[in-house]
Amino acid sequence: MFGRAARHQKQIETLHARIRHLESLVQALADRAGVTGAELEELRGGAGALAPEECRRLVAEGKVIEAIKAYREHTGAGLKEAKDAIDRLREGA
Repeated sequence: MFGRAARHQKQIETLHARIRHLESLVQALADRAGVTGAELEELRGGAGALAPEECRRLVAEGKVIEAIKAYREHTGAGLKEAKDAIDRLREGA
């Protein structure tokens, strides 16, 4: 039973690492193509599309750090990506 949970946790960690790697590749390609962060986020569906209601509520309450943490947990984004998304959400993007 515990071995299966550990194996699943390892698979989840592997998937999160893969997602972070792919996101960094997308960012590198966007940088090379001259795509701005806002344009890239729009192509991804916008910060609002990815941000759960909890993030919007936390931003409205001025709890930016908590919103970034919630965004990371919800999306699997890295710290910089989450901060950028929450900043755009704060700006109404």
